[in-house]
Amino acid sequence: MESKFWSRMFLAAAVFNFLMGGPIMLAPKGSYALAYIPLLTGDDAIALKFWADFGFSVLLIGVGYYLVSRDVTKNHSIVWLGVFAKLFDVIVLSYRFAIGVAKALVIFPAVIDGVFVLLFVLFLYKTHQQPLQLPREKLSCESTLKA
Repeated sequence: MESKFWSRMFLAAAVFNFLMGGPIMLAPKGSYALAYIPLLTGDDAIALKFWADFGFSVLLIGVGYYLVSRDVTKNHSIVWLGVFAKLFDVIVLSYRFAIGVAKALVIFPAVIDGVFVLLFVLFLYKTHQQPLQLPREKLSCESTLKA
């Protein structure tokens, strides 16, 4: 039952990344205008290309969450990557809003990413496997000498 919850949660994270990254990648000018102040001008064409590249990165990380959702016993490194990526997003978007270069709309994905950070960390904590423990007799020198 718990495995099903985590699988659905990672699927939701993937869908969220697809919904955020897709428009950024496919419609960089419009998505930038929704999120940031001031608007980019014609001289900032390279900035829009970097913004579109960022959208692709968001989509790519979403593919990673999808892979985790297919088997939550594997790919925990992707989850760690997600923790750091989403935490970065929470901090940067909140900061950019606070200093007045981003619109209030950016707080929406920042809050959702913050929730995912907490869920990802909880997942990693709950699924942390104990290191393999060998039986004591296998570790003692006496058992080796008796053989």
